[in-house]
Amino acid sequence: MASSKPIGGVGQIRFNGNILKFRGSLTWNFQTGVKKGVAGRDGSVHGFTVDPVVPMIEGEFTYDGAVTTAQLEAITNGTITALLGDGRQLILRGAYVAGDIAPDGDDAKVKLKFEGTDGEEIGAPG
Repeated sequence: MASSKPIGGVGQIRFNGNILKFRGSLTWNFQTGVKKGVAGRDGSVHGFTVDPVVPMIEGEFTYDGAVTTAQLEAITNGTITALLGDGRQLILRGAYVAGDIAPDGDDAKVKLKFEGTDGEEIGAPG
């Protein structure tokens, strides 16, 4: 039986209680580490290493002046929440905007990457 709930395509993003006009291209990574295999010169796999990962939420937003670049740059120790169409929630704590804040004036959009200290994905209810 097919699901009657969306599994993607809609959502709402907030930072510290303010709504950002979300356009799309949402990605997130809340892994604690990325594993990489270690191959030895003897031709066998010796195991793996684990590199830490900085939790992040990234997406495209409408840049209409409701939030200024200065306000975005001032975010430190913020909380970013994403409410997805299927009921899932993403929560990024200790957040800040990583990288450039470079709005596109022609299309009134800005791509933002929020990084933080802790990320949590809460599954859809029911």
